[in-house]
Amino acid sequence: MKVGIDIEDVSRFLDYDKDKTKLNKIFTQKEQEYFAKFKEKATHIAGAFCAKEAVSKALKVGFYKSLSPLDIEILHGEWGEPYIVKNEKISKLLNDKEIDISISHTKKQAVAICVIG
Repeated sequence: MKVGIDIEDVSRFLDYDKDKTKLNKIFTQKEQEYFAKFKEKATHIAGAFCAKEAVSKALKVGFYKSLSPLDIEILHGEWGEPYIVKNEKISKLLNDKEIDISISHTKKQAVAICVIG
């Protein structure tokens, strides 16, 4: 089993919803559409960023070496539960293992954990 975790201050992401350049470097169009649903976008942006970091840590790869943040897409199911889209790069790194994530946040901080096993 592999685990990755990340925590961030939400304040770091306050201007992201106004800066498409920052958003486009890290988040896919579908992720950005999810953020647009919320009044307090920064908390959701921070949570998704934490999830991407947690996934990269659990996979034991760094961003911009093996993966770009855009390679890790965080979407949400019917009940709001986050999940990782298993694209070709992620599937190859997982090697048939399951991957789960969980995201939580307050107004000030966001945290995410990823478990692979």
